[in-house]
Amino acid sequence: MTEIDTEKKTLNSPIVSRRLKGLMAENDMTVSDLSNKMDLPHSVLAMKISGQIEWLFLEAICVVKHLGFSEFKEVFPEIYDYILKT
Repeated sequence: MTEIDTEKKTLNSPIVSRRLKGLMAENDMTVSDLSNKMDLPHSVLAMKISGQIEWLFLEAICVVKHLGFSEFKEVFPEIYDYILKT
């Protein structure tokens, strides 16, 4: 379970975007494809997906739109659930 350190306001464990990985596979989309659409370096996007770097809200919304969804929680349920619990 992901916990937050209230002193530092940081996550103690990463939130991996598993649903996003699945959606990308279903749509035959690579990290390179998505990084090109978002104008982000491939390595940065890969680190965000794996939870090594936190997503900026606007970046996450951009991913949602690129995949054709309208709800944040449809693409990032792990982050959505985490936010509801804190």
